[in-house]
Amino acid sequence: MRPIGVQLINPLEITKKIDKRILLLMIIFPVLAVLGSTLAIFSDSPFLIIPFLGILTFISFAKFDYALYILLAFLPFSFRFIMLSGTEMQIPTEPLLAVMTLTLFSRWIIMGRNGIKRKFPFRYPLLLYSASLCLSLFNAEYRYAAAKGIIRALAYMMLSLIVFNVITNRERLKRLFIVSIIPATVAVGWTLIFLIDRISLWRWSSAYEGLPFTSYAHYGSFVAVILLILSSRAIFDKKYDRVRWMTLLIFYIIAICFCFSRGVWLSVVIAMGFMLMQRSENISNKRVLIIGGATVFFVILMAIPHISDLILSRISTIVSFRYGTNRERLIRWGTAIAMFLDHPLFGSGYGSFAFSYINDPAILGGTSRYQMGAHNEYLQILAEAGILGFLAWMYLIIAFFRYGVGLLKNLAGYNELSPVYKNLPFWRSLVIGVMAAEMSLLIHFLVNNLIQADIVGIPFWLLIGILPAIGKIIEDENK
Repeated sequence: MRPIGVQLINPLEITKKIDKRILLLMIIFPVLAVLGSTLAIFSDSPFLIIPFLGILTFISFAKFDYALYILLAFLPFSFRFIMLSGTEMQIPTEPLLAVMTLTLFSRWIIMGRNGIKRKFPFRYPLLLYSASLCLSLFNAEYRYAAAKGIIRALAYMMLSLIVFNVITNRERLKRLFIVSIIPATVAVGWTLIFLIDRISLWRWSSAYEGLPFTSYAHYGSFVAVILLILSSRAIFDKKYDRVRWMTLLIFYIIAICFCFSRGVWLSVVIAMGFMLMQRSENISNKRVLIIGGATVFFVILMAIPHISDLILSRISTIVSFRYGTNRERLIRWGTAIAMFLDHPLFGSGYGSFAFSYINDPAILGGTSRYQMGAHNEYLQILAEAGILGFLAWMYLIIAFFRYGVGLLKNLAGYNELSPVYKNLPFWRSLVIGVMAAEMSLLIHFLVNNLIQADIVGIPFWLLIGILPAIGKIIEDENK
């Protein structure tokens, strides 16, 4: 007889697992070698996309979860590629996401319910929002461009469903974090070094030339997502590697300080306030410490003459109509509202704002250097997808936070007999961090439209999928 509670390990099962991993490595390494050779040979050719898509398709069908890890690992270093048709594509983010979307649909078609075993809780708002984008084609003046934009937007939206189906246990959740945080930290660190060297260009997008991030808005949004998740873990969970975790947290605090975006500042402050409002054991002292530390840090910054002048000048422009970007932003908002009034039900067509908006040289004394967006994601959706798209968008946001609040209530209801009880602080910190990170993006969307960029769109839709994935993992572990 063997003692109760001792489980015997079958050597054959271990051997099979090792054999599968060796076989997988034997397949993936030659594929990566071919990919590297292809990139070297066809680096200056538009035909690079053909072998590239073939290799990505092979990886996606052979190991679906690995394809997701590759997507997130390469996200900060994706580059713009121009094809023969003149179409722009972020490589490898967008083609890999498209291939993964097709793979997921193929599994669903071939395997039925076994292909997608889990029901996505936000499927109805996503379907409604997808339908609203497609219906906006009826009023689109440039239908070919609108159709391409809709296909791209639908692929980005599908990432939430992909993440929900791939991250099915804690081990995959851990891998997701590791493959995301390492390249993200490298990209942010690389950017930070150059920003320190280009401190005189702090307020201009030219400071980001040649860097993984194209502007301070993209940089700040990306950093804010990671910062808030790290902060939540440090605030609400005691069981973590304090040295590594606090080192990462301090690094991202320094990184966010070099962001010159007023929208990012506002979004981080409100999201941090949301986190500090959450009830938890032993958080009162941390709340006082965080608020006090932030106050002292701000006072120190304001004591430095050159830095204080930059901060005060930037803050003073928030509500100033004399500031050029504020005046242009108001005109863009008015244009979006006018487009909505012309086509209130289905909108003017996805992507139509860029064709409809006319830059007025009188605003800035010349042609506008800013992107052709409404500088407000909500108004842009209202203009391009009409009231139907806007309501679907708000339905998705409400469903997300309603699910998160319900998940926190469920966590508070577990008792000591529950299998997940000992890990409640970890799960709670993760849920609050994900909600705060998504809130920061949504607040920033009030003064900018960034979801079309992969460096912001990928994290946004990933968070939409990761929250219910966490809820499903907790549910499975509790059984």
